Amino acid sequence: MSKSLHRPKDDFKMFASCRIPPLQQDISKNKVPLIRKDAINLYTKITCPLKSVAYNHLREFVSLYNASHDVPIYSPMLLDGEPVINDSELMKAQSEDDLPDVIVASDLYKLLSGKFREKFIDTGIYTGITSETGLKKMPEKHRKIITQRNIGIFAAGYWNVVCDLSISLFVPYPTRWTDLIDPLYKDLITTHGCMSKTSITAVLMLLREQFGSTAVLEFAHNIRNVRPFSEIIKRIDSPERHRTPFNILPNAPTVKMLSSKRAAILDFEDGPVLEPMFMFVKTSRIQECKSLVSFFHSNIMQEALKCGGLHLVHEIDWQEPFSFPSWQYLLNSDNEESIALLENELKKGFRPDVFL
Repeated sequence: MSKSLHRPKDDFKMFASCRIPPLQQDISKNKVPLIRKDAINLYTKITCPLKSVAYNHLREFVSLYNASHDVPIYSPMLLDGEPVINDSELMKAQSEDDLPDVIVASDLYKLLSGKFREKFIDTGIYTGITSETGLKKMPEKHRKIITQRNIGIFAAGYWNVVCDLSISLFVPYPTRWTDLIDPLYKDLITTHGCMSKTSITAVLMLLREQFGSTAVLEFAHNIRNVRPFSEIIKRIDSPERHRTPFNILPNAPTVKMLSSKRAAILDFEDGPVLEPMFMFVKTSRIQECKSLVSFFHSNIMQEALKCGGLHLVHEIDWQEPFSFPSWQYLLNSDNEESIALLENELKKGFRPDVFL
């Protein structure tokens, strides 16, 4: 029914390394350009709980690399570039010259949006990087589609439902993701989100694909709160009156949850929702980017990813059940437009104080 959130004893060193303080603020108002001429340009978009440790390791690598190479590595994220501005520049790119050389990001729905994918991925301007060992471990249906469609899966994490065991329940536990649209769970769900937006695109796509156009609106009626993950975790097993028994969260914050919390991850029949992290490298610059690509696959980054419950693709047990929108659904639609529609549909069903 559920999985304990108590962390394994042999994870002590890993969690200790996760406490490295950030060298800079994660988000600033700096208008740092997306790319720099005469550099190896890196675009990264890493989930918030991982930024501190992952970017510190990346800064150290880039500093050492740049000290010994004529062509430096440049990344706006390491200079506190404004993420929204950089995202916008990436999506507005018109040619190969406008693009970073390496992309490492979990923003599947922008990277695989119709226009960007058709212009830069389907044409082979970018090469999707998936390790050979990872490909061998994948089920055939996934291996075939990502190979044929030039999709690079670098690592992956999951979204789960965390149950607050301090709340007395008068409803049965949900056993599948699609149970969450049942009116039985009205006002019993909190989901991660910030800046008046949710961060559960994969869940919304999954519900829409399996249950049709009304599913997202029905799901919205059951959501009591949309809060940043840090606030959700603080509320769990606390006296906070707006906390809910069911909380949709990514792995990154749940692996750091205090073991003293009375909480557990619900073990759904259809598994957690997969959240891939992607890697694309300019085909014309693969040789120049080899050192950077190797760093992301190094033991250092492997351990950094584990701080947030993410794993390199070859570490994933692909035989365990997991949920994910079908590749056909993702690759045969304009994801930017689909996501905007899903968000609008969700907001129509929200109670007025959902973000309060």
